Amino acid sequence: MNKILVIYPGFPHYRVGIIEALTNSPNNHYVFLGDKKGWNNIKPYDFKDSADFKDFPAYKIGPFYFNRGLIRYAFSQKSNGAIVHAPPHWISIIVATLILRIKGVKVFNWTHGILTNHKNLKNRFYFIFFKYFFDGLLLYGNLAKQNLINLGFNKEKIKVIYNSLDYNKQIKLRGTLTEEERQSIRSHLFDNPNNNQLVFIGRLTTQKKLNLLIKAIKLLKDENILVNLLLIGDGDEKERLQAQIDKYKIADQICFYGASYDETQNYKLISSSDCCVATGEIGLTAMHSLMFGVPVISHSDMNKQMPEFEAILPNINGDLFEYDNTVDLKEKIKNVLNFSKDKSDLQVKEDCYKIMDEYYNPDFQSKLIDSLF
Repeated sequence: MNKILVIYPGFPHYRVGIIEALTNSPNNHYVFLGDKKGWNNIKPYDFKDSADFKDFPAYKIGPFYFNRGLIRYAFSQKSNGAIVHAPPHWISIIVATLILRIKGVKVFNWTHGILTNHKNLKNRFYFIFFKYFFDGLLLYGNLAKQNLINLGFNKEKIKVIYNSLDYNKQIKLRGTLTEEERQSIRSHLFDNPNNNQLVFIGRLTTQKKLNLLIKAIKLLKDENILVNLLLIGDGDEKERLQAQIDKYKIADQICFYGASYDETQNYKLISSSDCCVATGEIGLTAMHSLMFGVPVISHSDMNKQMPEFEAILPNINGDLFEYDNTVDLKEKIKNVLNFSKDKSDLQVKEDCYKIMDEYYNPDFQSKLIDSLF
């Protein structure tokens, strides 16, 4: 079997699906290299005592990052291919990439690519970085691919691999919540559980622009349309949001649930809702909600979005509102709630499931990765 190195600064816990899919690949032997403590304050994936994981502790010098011992490993070990997650400031991974390529090993960078269509100095720098340092790219989204092609990148060297979460666990959960349980959850959260229920899951930060969502709920109330909002998460924006809610006199329509990291509980909370709304950039939240059959709304400015927003298909599994436009957000909420009423509950869920089951899952990703080597 080919020995393929997978080199990350550290492996986040939400990579569990693809890590386990690669570990169980019948075609290649994957060895994972990174800091067992993770990176960027994200909970790490636990490899336990797996012989297929090599720990290379991360450290920082000025603006640059390193993994202790990684370069020596790249020199000494034989391999048939490599996948890296390598921004240009992560020096050890870049040097390891160059060593591997000199040794004749193909190296692919699994990266966001270029997320905006601006032909500015930053994007041109990344274009050069991607073109000359790697044999090819694995990108999370199609727009990033097009942005690179527009700058002159060879499209044959780009594969769109999308993203995934713990798909196997999620697939076992979805569809298990009964209507009685759903109503019970809503009754526990809100005084008026018959109102349509919106949900947001993530950190309560300024970047998430949740003040727009609170205002949209007030505008809906002015039209005699009452919706509840479940906020799953915590953060430094909570007090400001609470003040805004009190000002609008809609406290009975909002529930601050707090942070939740339990997948089963999150499934129940998301599935008890009619629509997920992310007013700032949306990433894994889109996948989480669609995987559980809940339509998603986010904004349409591709230059201020994360790749996962491409999974939102207007009038099919959600909608996209004009960036920073609260009135349009209000209208898109009405639209999603209305088109959901025109379908059966099963059809709403299946329209959400479809794109996840086709692309945003570790089976699709692992087959694509296997095909590279």
